[in-house]
Amino acid sequence: MEPEWQFFACLGRRMALSIDLDGFSGWEEFLPIIRAIDPGGAYIQKAVGSTNTRMAQWAVTRSLRGLSELLKIRQGVLRRRLKRFRIQGEILGAKVWYGLDGVPFTDLKPVQDTGGVRTSDGGYYEADAFITASKRSGRMRVLKRRSRARYPVDDVNVDIYERAVKYIDRRIVQTREFEEQYMKRLEAELKWRTGTI
Repeated sequence: MEPEWQFFACLGRRMALSIDLDGFSGWEEFLPIIRAIDPGGAYIQKAVGSTNTRMAQWAVTRSLRGLSELLKIRQGVLRRRLKRFRIQGEILGAKVWYGLDGVPFTDLKPVQDTGGVRTSDGGYYEADAFITASKRSGRMRVLKRRSRARYPVDDVNVDIYERAVKYIDRRIVQTREFEEQYMKRLEAELKWRTGTI
């Protein structure tokens, strides 16, 4: 029985993507070579585990570059929302978690403008919002009233969920480039571990 080799990308709000390596192009031709070099499977398990962790870093790097450009948000703000985890088991797995809840305006260097608040780079604008300091902590907040009344007020966030999910799904995980990169890294790992060049 073949072990199940997977790479996970988890998106905030309880959405997860899972990639099954059996569907990768070139995997069917690659499997007999693996069985010939490593009939016991010890090398392949370690190689897949190492490849999973390396591909998690690859996914994080690509995600930061692409999402920053798409969303017009600095990479430093997005970096805090990406986490990598190792999954212990028979084969070392990797998981990338994306925090896709709204990005607070306070993280985007807000500037009070006439009639609202804009980000310092001009990427986002919220009409009728205002900047204030929290009385308890002194921390800056960007708020907007729900109605003409003084209260209630809500924190202003930039919604990134839909655009980010589409980008990650189409440009990072379910792509030909991801498959090619995965197979290339896996082959290099196997060659290094078995001493075949």
